[in-house]
Amino acid sequence: MADPRPLDPSVCKRADLLDLGAGTGRRIRAEAKQFASKHPIGIDRNARKVARAQERGLPVYCADFTALDPADFPAARVVVFDNVLEHLPSVEAVEVALGRACEIASDVVYIRHPSFEDEDYLTSLGLKQYWTDWPGTHTAKIRLDDFRAMATRRGIDAVEVRAVKRARNSDDPTILPLAAPSNQHKQADERGEYGLYDAALHGPKPTVAFDRPVYFAFDLFFFVGDAPPEIRYDDDPEDTLARPFVQWSDRRRRRFFRS
Repeated sequence: MADPRPLDPSVCKRADLLDLGAGTGRRIRAEAKQFASKHPIGIDRNARKVARAQERGLPVYCADFTALDPADFPAARVVVFDNVLEHLPSVEAVEVALGRACEIASDVVYIRHPSFEDEDYLTSLGLKQYWTDWPGTHTAKIRLDDFRAMATRRGIDAVEVRAVKRARNSDDPTILPLAAPSNQHKQADERGEYGLYDAALHGPKPTVAFDRPVYFAFDLFFFVGDAPPEIRYDDDPEDTLARPFVQWSDRRRRRFFRS
């Protein structure tokens, strides 16, 4: 496998969307459609993953995204963190990375982030979501209040939060008994649905109807420009792992925080 090509100034200058922590670039083409990007690039410091992406002809480059210079990306409207920030070493490291992204993007920083909102609630019921005990992997369990505080400290008052894929009871296959082994993983099937629970492997679990919303993930939009886009989903994110699409507008910036 050849060494991956690093970022160069010509690539940086044209990029209108940055996928930070892009890995093998599996979502970069979809993100270009979601955000109407003509020149998306991915950045990852894992040289092996970047080399795989480049072998497939994807615009992914090797660099440390925490050390990017915002001045190098004059055309960047959007910065994306897709299931990335939870892998950083601390809440403080997340805030630094998010701050850098807000300096780079002229319009929006988009984050898809697994939910860690309900760990205590589910523990009280003898349950857990399967991704909440991955040793050494999810090292920054950022919650919505953490993101709210980060936005406030940066003076960002236009943030939108959309909840993704509600689990209504313990029958949901992403819900495991508390005593199940840690580090359980499951990839999405051909419909984009996540299933995992196997009674033979994970043991019995209590049957419980949740008396509060329990979600798989959240989409967060930090609107850093003066004309935030409209956000739409083709499917209801309450029921599916739908992805957002934006429609750019020249309307004046709205002031809100919705969750």
